[in-house]
Amino acid sequence: MMRMKRGIAFVLALLLALSAAVALAEDDTLMNKFYQQAFKESAYRGTVAFTVIGEETTALPEETWTLLKALLPQLTITLEHSTQRNKDEGEVGLTFAVEGQQSRKLSFLYDDQLTGISGDLLDSDTVYSAAREWSWTHLFTPAAQEGEAWPPIGQLLLNILNAPESWKERAKPFLEQYETRAAEWMNSFATVSSGTEGLVPYSELACKIPAREVKEEIKALLTELYQDQETLSLLREVATPQEAAAYLQPASLPALTAVLEQMQMEGSVEIARRHDSSGTALLDSISFPFAKDALFTRLAFSVTPSQAGQEWRATGAMKDGAEFDVSCGQSGADNYTGSVALLLPVKADSASFVVVGGTPELKPVSFDYSLTLDRGEEAYSIADDKATQTVRASLMIVPRGESDVPMQVFSLTANLSSGSSKQSPTHLDGNLSWMDMNSGAAITAQLTSRTVAPFAYTVVSEAENAVRIDRMTGAERAALLESWTAGFAQFFAGALLGGLADTQP
Repeated sequence: MMRMKRGIAFVLALLLALSAAVALAEDDTLMNKFYQQAFKESAYRGTVAFTVIGEETTALPEETWTLLKALLPQLTITLEHSTQRNKDEGEVGLTFAVEGQQSRKLSFLYDDQLTGISGDLLDSDTVYSAAREWSWTHLFTPAAQEGEAWPPIGQLLLNILNAPESWKERAKPFLEQYETRAAEWMNSFATVSSGTEGLVPYSELACKIPAREVKEEIKALLTELYQDQETLSLLREVATPQEAAAYLQPASLPALTAVLEQMQMEGSVEIARRHDSSGTALLDSISFPFAKDALFTRLAFSVTPSQAGQEWRATGAMKDGAEFDVSCGQSGADNYTGSVALLLPVKADSASFVVVGGTPELKPVSFDYSLTLDRGEEAYSIADDKATQTVRASLMIVPRGESDVPMQVFSLTANLSSGSSKQSPTHLDGNLSWMDMNSGAAITAQLTSRTVAPFAYTVVSEAENAVRIDRMTGAERAALLESWTAGFAQFFAGALLGGLADTQP
């Protein structure tokens, strides 16, 4: 059931990817008009319906395909978003309707202080809210980890990266001093060499920094940071109370230093930058060492030029024995090709990344892929007073060698249209489809939507029946998540039973 719901979420995310990307469009384009109306100034409403064809596919387990065939044709999802101009608040609603059952709704709320979730799909009229900077991934943190001194630092780094521009401007002069110090430190390990590759002479700047030196520099930077009250105060503005207590108090220095001392990490950080005689970049690469118990055991990135642009590559290995080698290169302005090679453990506990039964058996999975995007040209008809644009994208996956994974194609078509007036609603209709090219099995999600006038929504900070989920204990959140999961399962199980009954002879 969870895999099925993740699949539905994946389809919806791809269908809405267009509306997220259009924020980069020019002000007077049809795409930007849709984005401004739907997400900044007014409201949006759409409906997604599904069709499924085909008797079988080797891309999915047989039981999963049977469940999808039973559920998806009965399922309709209504998407809504409402906000007001110049207000950082609103509500995103998902309403699930299944033939023969009462529809259920799930709403995501936000304003400049809080985010929240509510809806009868949760089997409650309560609004569960949290501070805006709080990560909802804490819902999935095991209760046994509640009260640990060190919340995940990754979320704090994301908060800094996603902080408002006004905060970044204030923080810039304070953070730059640490960037400068780190750059000067790295330069002390730099070496310059020259050579020839493919008859092209190059010069290379390389840094190889032993892990023990990295640990010592981190400790030195922390010592300096904890004496800098202005920078600490700025960082606390974008941290949760738990993160601030763990990482942004001078009293944390001894504990963090002790953790670094105990960290078992071998190898080196290796950085290389290679240029030809004209200064054109030929290679940028970096590889990292990891602590003994880290999720990754090795990780490296590189960028090299290609005929049409650049080629990116990521390689690495994980604690559970898995390995990966992923490449992506431009073959045109909006065309990308690459390959994926994986070694996946056949027997592993993916939830905890603990290998079951010693050294795992590894199964190779590899394929090539090509992604093509056609942004389309915006056209205007005077006779109809209508601007239109069609965007198309296609992703083809071709397995390498002998594989039980079939050739697959994902196709996206999105049609935008609107009148010339700034007040004219903008329509976004389209479909996203997946097809097994071997068996002909296919799933298509069809979207019909338009921008609409703002409609009433709940302001999360003003909700009377709100409960602060970020102030619950880990055990309380675990119990709540279990309750929600049971409600989801009950709702979709009813739909599956009805769908499976309809497929019986």
